[in-house]
Amino acid sequence: MNQSAALPSIQITERRANKKTKFFIGGIMIALAVVYLIYMGIQSNATYFFTVDELFAKGTTMQNQAVRVSGMVDANTIKFNNQDLILVFDVVSATGKRMPVIFNGPRPDQMREGSEAIVEGKYDGQTFKAQNLLLKCPSKYEGEPEQVQVQAIK
Repeated sequence: MNQSAALPSIQITERRANKKTKFFIGGIMIALAVVYLIYMGIQSNATYFFTVDELFAKGTTMQNQAVRVSGMVDANTIKFNNQDLILVFDVVSATGKRMPVIFNGPRPDQMREGSEAIVEGKYDGQTFKAQNLLLKCPSKYEGEPEQVQVQAIK
């Protein structure tokens, strides 16, 4: 009779061990799926960041690839079509090299001389077709110089 009483406890212990193993394997599979999704999200959003000079130095290797390029806006080249929302302008590097940019979207308020543009898109060897346009205007965010008052101590 002792053997029949021992059998149910062995089965219960095996069931608990199977549940723990299944839970552990399921947890590992979920963790691997999350890591895979994070990796794929980073890969799909990863873009290179270049200056205009660096992009031109790469030559044809960067053509038709998603890149991010920065340069100064040349205000004399800004043309905006209100009906079709097409913005065309040149981005100029520190050495004076120009890259024409075409952006389909609203014209940003900060689009003026001295603004630094960061454009994301593809360069086809002739023009840069921007999908995103960001502008920085450092003069707007600089504070006025502090005036230091010196009082004579008597």
